[in-house]
Amino acid sequence: MLTLESALTDTSYDLELEKIKNKIKQLYTNLITQTYKVSNPSASPEDIQNFLELNELEFKGDGFEEESEDLESLLEALSKEDDLEEVKDKSYEKPDVENGRELKSKSKEKTTAPTTKVVNIQSGGLFTPKDKNTIPKTSALKIPTGKIQRSITDNPSVNTLGLKDIWDEERNKLLALVQKRNKENGVRL
Repeated sequence: MLTLESALTDTSYDLELEKIKNKIKQLYTNLITQTYKVSNPSASPEDIQNFLELNELEFKGDGFEEESEDLESLLEALSKEDDLEEVKDKSYEKPDVENGRELKSKSKEKTTAPTTKVVNIQSGGLFTPKDKNTIPKTSALKIPTGKIQRSITDNPSVNTLGLKDIWDEERNKLLALVQKRNKENGVRL
Protein backbone atom coordinates (compact mmCIF):
# COMPACT_ATOMS: atom_id res chain seq x y z
CA MET A 1 0.00 0.00 0.00
CA LEU A 2 1.28 3.45 -0.99
CA THR A 3 1.22 5.98 1.84
CA LEU A 4 1.35 9.73 1.54
CA GLU A 5 4.76 9.89 3.17
CA SER A 6 6.34 7.38 0.79
CA ALA A 7 4.79 9.17 -2.20
CA LEU A 8 6.22 12.53 -1.10
CA THR A 9 9.67 11.13 -0.37
CA ASP A 10 9.82 9.47 -3.77
CA THR A 11 8.87 12.69 -5.55
CA SER A 12 11.34 14.77 -3.55
CA TYR A 13 14.13 12.38 -4.52
CA ASP A 14 12.95 12.44 -8.11
CA LEU A 15 12.78 16.26 -8.10
CA GLU A 16 16.27 16.57 -6.66
CA LEU A 17 17.53 14.00 -9.13
CA GLU A 18 15.93 15.95 -12.00
CA LYS A 19 17.57 19.17 -10.79
CA ILE A 20 20.95 17.47 -10.63
CA LYS A 21 20.47 15.92 -14.06
CA ASN A 22 19.43 19.26 -15.56
CA LYS A 23 22.42 21.02 -14.02
CA ILE A 24 24.82 18.35 -15.34
CA LYS A 25 23.20 18.54 -18.81
CA GLN A 26 23.55 22.31 -18.79
CA LEU A 27 27.23 22.17 -17.77
CA TYR A 28 27.92 19.45 -20.32
CA THR A 29 26.17 21.43 -23.07
CA ASN A 30 28.13 24.60 -22.21
CA LEU A 31 31.39 22.65 -22.17
CA ILE A 32 30.95 20.97 -25.55
CA THR A 33 29.59 24.20 -27.10
CA GLN A 34 32.68 26.14 -26.05
CA THR A 35 34.93 23.32 -27.22
CA TYR A 36 33.19 23.21 -30.62
CA LYS A 37 33.39 27.02 -30.99
CA VAL A 38 37.12 26.98 -30.26
CA SER A 39 37.81 24.20 -32.75
CA ASN A 40 35.45 25.70 -35.39
CA PRO A 41 35.43 29.50 -35.02
CA SER A 42 33.44 30.06 -38.22
CA ALA A 43 30.64 27.65 -37.26
CA SER A 44 27.07 28.85 -37.71
CA PRO A 45 24.41 28.46 -34.98
CA GLU A 46 22.83 25.63 -37.01
CA ASP A 47 26.15 23.74 -37.05
CA ILE A 48 26.45 24.14 -33.30
CA GLN A 49 22.88 22.94 -32.78
CA ASN A 50 23.51 19.86 -34.95
CA PHE A 51 26.67 19.10 -33.00
CA LEU A 52 24.76 19.40 -29.71
CA GLU A 53 22.05 17.03 -30.95
CA LEU A 54 24.62 14.44 -32.03
CA ASN A 55 26.49 14.66 -28.71
CA GLU A 56 23.53 15.02 -26.38
CA LEU A 57 23.92 13.61 -22.87
CA GLU A 58 21.37 10.90 -22.09
CA PHE A 59 20.82 9.26 -18.73
CA LYS A 60 20.04 5.54 -18.75
CA GLY A 61 17.74 3.83 -16.34
CA ASP A 62 14.20 4.36 -15.19
CA GLY A 63 14.30 4.18 -11.42
CA PHE A 64 15.96 6.36 -8.86
CA GLU A 65 18.58 3.78 -7.95
CA GLU A 66 19.68 3.14 -11.56
CA GLU A 67 19.81 6.85 -12.42
CA SER A 68 21.68 7.76 -9.26
CA GLU A 69 24.26 5.04 -9.92
CA ASP A 70 24.57 6.28 -13.50
CA LEU A 71 25.10 9.86 -12.23
CA GLU A 72 27.66 8.74 -9.66
CA SER A 73 29.66 6.87 -12.28
CA LEU A 74 29.53 9.90 -14.59
CA LEU A 75 30.68 12.26 -11.82
CA GLU A 76 33.48 9.89 -10.86
CA ALA A 77 34.65 9.75 -14.47
CA LEU A 78 34.60 13.55 -14.73
CA SER A 79 36.36 14.17 -11.43
CA LYS A 80 38.95 11.43 -11.88
CA GLU A 81 42.48 12.75 -11.55
CA ASP A 82 45.48 11.32 -13.33
CA ASP A 83 48.01 9.48 -11.20
CA LEU A 84 51.16 11.49 -11.62
CA GLU A 85 54.60 10.63 -10.32
CA GLU A 86 56.24 13.16 -8.06
CA VAL A 87 59.06 15.07 -9.65
CA LYS A 88 61.48 14.32 -6.84
CA ASP A 89 61.05 10.56 -7.43
CA LYS A 90 61.99 10.71 -11.14
CA SER A 91 65.47 9.88 -12.35
CA TYR A 92 67.32 12.24 -14.67
CA GLU A 93 70.42 11.98 -16.83
CA LYS A 94 73.10 14.63 -16.92
CA PRO A 95 72.87 16.45 -20.28
CA ASP A 96 75.87 16.58 -22.60
CA VAL A 97 76.66 20.28 -23.07
CA GLU A 98 79.10 21.31 -25.79
CA ASN A 99 81.85 23.79 -24.91
CA GLY A 100 84.29 25.79 -27.00
CA ARG A 101 84.35 28.63 -29.48
CA GLU A 102 82.30 26.79 -32.06
CA LEU A 103 79.85 23.98 -31.49
CA LYS A 104 81.26 20.53 -32.28
CA SER A 105 78.26 19.56 -34.30
CA LYS A 106 78.48 22.75 -36.36
CA SER A 107 82.24 22.64 -37.04
CA LYS A 108 82.01 19.31 -38.92
CA GLU A 109 79.19 20.36 -41.17
CA LYS A 110 79.98 21.43 -44.71
CA THR A 111 77.52 23.86 -46.12
CA THR A 112 76.61 24.25 -49.77
CA ALA A 113 75.43 27.83 -49.33
CA PRO A 114 77.53 30.39 -51.22
CA THR A 115 79.44 32.96 -49.22
CA THR A 116 77.80 36.34 -49.18
CA LYS A 117 78.98 39.88 -48.64
CA VAL A 118 77.25 43.02 -47.53
CA VAL A 119 75.78 45.09 -50.34
CA ASN A 120 76.50 48.80 -50.04
CA ILE A 121 73.19 50.56 -50.74
CA GLN A 122 73.53 54.11 -52.01
CA SER A 123 71.51 56.41 -49.83
CA GLY A 124 71.60 59.43 -52.15
CA GLY A 125 71.75 61.99 -49.38
CA LEU A 126 68.80 60.52 -47.53
CA PHE A 127 70.62 59.02 -44.63
CA THR A 128 70.61 59.12 -40.91
CA PRO A 129 73.77 59.88 -39.03
CA LYS A 130 75.38 56.97 -37.27
CA ASP A 131 74.86 56.77 -33.56
CA LYS A 132 77.77 58.01 -31.53
CA ASN A 133 78.34 56.96 -28.00
CA THR A 134 80.31 59.93 -26.79
CA ILE A 135 80.10 61.65 -23.47
CA PRO A 136 80.01 65.45 -23.72
CA LYS A 137 82.95 67.24 -22.13
CA THR A 138 82.04 69.21 -19.08
CA SER A 139 83.93 71.63 -16.91
CA ALA A 140 83.32 73.10 -13.53
CA LEU A 141 81.46 76.38 -13.30
CA LYS A 142 83.57 79.47 -12.75
CA ILE A 143 82.98 81.01 -9.38
CA PRO A 144 83.15 84.82 -9.57
CA THR A 145 85.60 86.46 -7.23
CA GLY A 146 86.22 90.11 -6.48
CA LYS A 147 83.92 93.10 -6.80
CA ILE A 148 80.62 92.62 -8.59
CA GLN A 149 79.77 95.41 -11.02
CA ARG A 150 76.15 96.29 -11.36
CA SER A 151 74.68 96.83 -14.78
CA ILE A 152 71.91 99.13 -13.48
CA THR A 153 72.69 102.55 -12.04
CA ASP A 154 70.80 104.17 -9.24
CA ASN A 155 70.60 107.58 -10.97
CA PRO A 156 69.71 106.97 -14.59
CA SER A 157 69.81 109.93 -16.96
CA VAL A 158 66.53 110.34 -18.81
CA ASN A 159 66.03 112.63 -21.78
CA THR A 160 62.42 113.73 -21.69
CA LEU A 161 60.62 116.11 -23.95
CA GLY A 162 57.88 118.36 -22.75
CA LEU A 163 54.33 117.86 -23.87
CA LYS A 164 54.43 121.06 -25.98
CA ASP A 165 57.54 119.83 -27.82
CA ILE A 166 55.86 116.50 -28.68
CA TRP A 167 52.76 118.35 -29.93
CA ASP A 168 54.81 120.65 -32.12
CA GLU A 169 56.78 117.77 -33.61
CA GLU A 170 53.64 115.79 -34.49
CA ARG A 171 51.95 118.94 -35.89
CA ASN A 172 54.93 119.60 -38.18
CA LYS A 173 54.77 115.96 -39.45
CA LEU A 174 51.07 116.34 -40.25
CA LEU A 175 51.59 119.68 -42.03
CA ALA A 176 54.38 118.15 -44.13
CA LEU A 177 52.13 115.22 -45.06
CA VAL A 178 49.25 117.55 -46.03
CA GLN A 179 51.52 119.68 -48.22
CA LYS A 180 52.87 116.57 -49.94
CA ARG A 181 49.34 115.29 -50.70
CA ASN A 182 48.25 118.67 -51.93
CA LYS A 183 51.11 118.73 -54.42
CA GLU A 184 50.30 115.22 -55.61
CA ASN A 185 46.60 116.00 -56.13
CA GLY A 186 47.16 119.53 -57.48
CA VAL A 187 45.38 121.41 -54.67
CA ARG A 188 46.22 125.10 -54.12
CA LEU A 189 45.48 127.00 -50.93
